[in-house]
Amino acid sequence: MTPKLLTAIIAFTALATSAHGYETTQTDSLRDDASSRCSRKEAFDRNFSYMGLPLIVSGLVIKEQNTHFRTLRNRFEPTFHRRYDDYTQYLPLATAWGLKLAGVESRSSWGEMAVSNLFSAALMAGMVNSLKYTVKERRPDDSADNSFPSGHTATAFLCATILHKEYGARSPWYSIGGYTLAGLTGITRQLNNRHWIGDVLVGAGIGILSADLGYFFSDLIFKPEYTDRGRETDFGRYDAPSFLAFNMGAATGPRSLKAAEIYDHEHGSSLGMRLRTGTSTVVSVEGAWFFNTYVGIGGRLKVSTTPLTADIPPANLKRFDMDGDRKEGAPVNMFLLKGLGSDHLGIFDVDLGVYLSYPLSRRMLVGTKVLMGRRLTADFSLNSVCRINPQIFDRNRVSEADYNRYYRDDVEYYLRQEGLTAADLREAEFVDEEFLKIRKSSVHKVGTGVWLTYRYKKNAAFRLYADYDFAAPRLTYELKNSWTDEQGERELRTYSQRTAMHNVTLGASIGFVF
Repeated sequence: MTPKLLTAIIAFTALATSAHGYETTQTDSLRDDASSRCSRKEAFDRNFSYMGLPLIVSGLVIKEQNTHFRTLRNRFEPTFHRRYDDYTQYLPLATAWGLKLAGVESRSSWGEMAVSNLFSAALMAGMVNSLKYTVKERRPDDSADNSFPSGHTATAFLCATILHKEYGARSPWYSIGGYTLAGLTGITRQLNNRHWIGDVLVGAGIGILSADLGYFFSDLIFKPEYTDRGRETDFGRYDAPSFLAFNMGAATGPRSLKAAEIYDHEHGSSLGMRLRTGTSTVVSVEGAWFFNTYVGIGGRLKVSTTPLTADIPPANLKRFDMDGDRKEGAPVNMFLLKGLGSDHLGIFDVDLGVYLSYPLSRRMLVGTKVLMGRRLTADFSLNSVCRINPQIFDRNRVSEADYNRYYRDDVEYYLRQEGLTAADLREAEFVDEEFLKIRKSSVHKVGTGVWLTYRYKKNAAFRLYADYDFAAPRLTYELKNSWTDEQGERELRTYSQRTAMHNVTLGASIGFVF
């Protein structure tokens, strides 16, 4: 992937510098005047956007949630496999050079564009490959030890940033199109199960950072005269604040989901389970097109993962009849329910709506929005964890006759099948991966939010935001609270419950402003 990009750019460099040598020579002679040359500070200010750094930091922070976001992929699109990301990563670069070949004026001359692109690709390849073969992180599909960071995503965002730098000033749609393709590439790398979410975010940051540095070094070599001096701060208070932002935040919600009561029907005892929620990790892409200073339309794609823990009163754990022993007349349960394993609930939101903003100054503005959309929740499973009830071995509690009638065959089966000793059997844990499942759901939702934007360059901004979202999905619970019978069948009980979800998200984002 990276060698191909380097080869292509080197070829363009050779072509550009040979075919346009006269132009470069003429330009260099005109730029010998020291007063017209760019300074190092000017070159840095002009080319360095700082946009890559927050993405790298976000990717490092979210690495702790890698497996949970991968679980969402496995639940929403477990069989996804497409190869178009092998090509979309290069499309923004191909567009930039195609426009140049077609005679559309760009920011750079042929030689400057070729050299800056070569520097950018070399820096990106060096950073990506150094990390890949130093960190040696296993890919999620277990195919290799070079997952971190994503080279495809780094290439895609490098190419999108080149297109943005060369033609973004002519039309914002070049930038929007380039970064949309880059984002699509990164998402597809996760859907293809080739990368973790942390790999993709860090790769995106490296791609942008490499392009910034590549153009900076190119300007130090060519020392161009900046006819667009001040362009980075050439914006007004009342400019339309259209934007494309990459958000990361943490969300709170209900302390617990209102789960349907789960009963052991034979004895009328309730499990009394509560699904307690933790703080959600939220990643989203958001954008809006403003008609004027104050009003625009836009949308948001948001993915979140919420930790859930099943809380069950200890007394109910002891009463719950996992194997139907009491139903058949046994004095005690053979298995005691120790608890349910924790898992993460995956949520995907798609929203569209109206965006409003008000400029506080040339650089600062506040905004709000009203959104309507759709919320999808992924399949969710809780595993039961059981242990052998020690009372079955207590002859003061269970007679020899009852033991032989209700428990002996099962005990001997586990001793033989699992290769356990009697002592091991008393300590062993039995995990049932089909105990409780919550089906995926889809429901309408509403949302709003406020944000504060600081525009530190003409086309770059930092944002702090607070969002509120509400949805009430009907969650359907499938309970299999018994082991398989002699025919290998299990009784399935289904419950349905409307569950209100109030979510408040606090976070920060970086945004391209157009």
